Amino acid sequence: MVVKSGLKATNSMELKQKPNILMVDDIPENLFLFESILKPLDVNLILANSGLEAILNIEGHEIALALIDIRMPGMDGVELATIIQNDQKRELVPIIFITGQAQDEMELDYYYKSGAVDFILKPFRSNILLSKVKIFLELYRQKQQIRDNKEKLELTVKDLASSNKMVRESENLYRTLLNASPEGIIIMDTKGRITEISDIILELFGAKSKNEFIGVLFYQFIPAHELKKMKDILNRTRLEGLVQDIEFLLTRSNQSQFICELSTTLIQESDGRPKAFMAIIRDISQRKKVEQQLIRTERMVSLGEMAAAMAHEINQPLLSITLGIENMFAKIQQDCLTEDKYLRKKSESIFEDISRIGRIIDHVRAFSRDQDEYIATNFNINDSIENAVSLIQEQFKHHGIVLLVNLDKDIPSIVGNTYRFEQVILNFLTNAKDSFEDQKKKANSDFEKTIKVRTYHDEIANYVEIEDNGCGIKQEDIHRVMLPFFSTKRVGQGTGLGLSISFGIIKELDGNIEIESDLMIGTKFKITLPMLAKRLKSINNSTTYLNHE
Repeated sequence: MVVKSGLKATNSMELKQKPNILMVDDIPENLFLFESILKPLDVNLILANSGLEAILNIEGHEIALALIDIRMPGMDGVELATIIQNDQKRELVPIIFITGQAQDEMELDYYYKSGAVDFILKPFRSNILLSKVKIFLELYRQKQQIRDNKEKLELTVKDLASSNKMVRESENLYRTLLNASPEGIIIMDTKGRITEISDIILELFGAKSKNEFIGVLFYQFIPAHELKKMKDILNRTRLEGLVQDIEFLLTRSNQSQFICELSTTLIQESDGRPKAFMAIIRDISQRKKVEQQLIRTERMVSLGEMAAAMAHEINQPLLSITLGIENMFAKIQQDCLTEDKYLRKKSESIFEDISRIGRIIDHVRAFSRDQDEYIATNFNINDSIENAVSLIQEQFKHHGIVLLVNLDKDIPSIVGNTYRFEQVILNFLTNAKDSFEDQKKKANSDFEKTIKVRTYHDEIANYVEIEDNGCGIKQEDIHRVMLPFFSTKRVGQGTGLGLSISFGIIKELDGNIEIESDLMIGTKFKITLPMLAKRLKSINNSTTYLNHE
């Protein structure tokens, strides 16, 4: 039976027996396409052209699965999903979002929080949609089976045969759920011996049979230098019950290594005693390669922008050297160069300028090196800020920009990559400079372009604030400026990667970035970085590995 938009079901018994699938799209042709694809399934299809219509049509019906278009006028898909999942009268509904655009990691996280479990990109292949729907229907039917069996157990005698049947059914459900997961799953006892794996594990580790894992210690698939870290993770899991998203290195069957994201969960006995651990493994090798390539790309862009700044920075000492030598030659020609004091002073000034040029070149050379193999060390964020400022301050003067720097002299050190942090500061300062390009068109003649850099700390964290009085950012764009390839600059200016990569670098430092902005008034970026002790604990729990393929 198909319950279409604006109609109510007349056969309640039929609706109760068959799973209900909600499909919401503001384009009728899309609904017709979904209906034709899912027609072979033994289900009830509830169709709606809007979020409000969907809420009305599902009233009183249990929903096995919802297919929702994200972008709709009025109530969009995310708002509808949130309303459905927050409805206390119904169980959580698996929601598959239909979208015409690939989503980045940050936006996907936002959608998952609204209740989504999967995505389908338009245009899609009908067999892919049908396969995904069948999986969720099977899970729904298994859930219904569990519910029915529970009711039967409460009403019937506690017969041994019935109990054995329930055990078998639960085992089948357990294996179905285990193998339906897109991530690899390993179950191990409290001593680390593997008792069960999902089929995806064979693919991740390049193994041929589950026999290569069952009964084997999980530690055999961990490099020697990672063993202590794994034991610490399991100890934390035993105490906290759940440890999530730890970057970890594992060894495949052919002894090659790959980087993964590891989450562990404690499985308990009915009396609360630890029974087993469940490890969820996601291979992120390709993602890490892409991230590093983006960082390299943005670093090359930064170096290109720094070239102009270097020209200003080097030009000043070169001019000073030229004038000094010309004065000395003039003295020689006039036969006035008789004082050693004058000659020594001029020579020292020239050598000081030469040293300054050398320091600039050495620093740019260090900044431009590939940082993938850089080992995290203590560094002072003030030093990184001063290095960044030294590379562009002359360029700022040339553009008539006043740069005010107020650094906390007592700010504690942090652990990380000083050059990557410097890349973040350079990016923020460059963006602040560019923000004056539009502002100057509307500014009065006495408008003073100002950028303020400030550091301070408290007992929890270190803070960096970079504030400008440039053109500002539209309120609707603030939450998108950290997304890859999004830019508020004119076409041809910037890659749209700078702020996204800066966010990733700060995230590696366990930090955070906050943005405040008013259009045509200015923008303030605030970086929060944890204290050294907290950062060291985080590094012990989650070390980043690169290029182990």
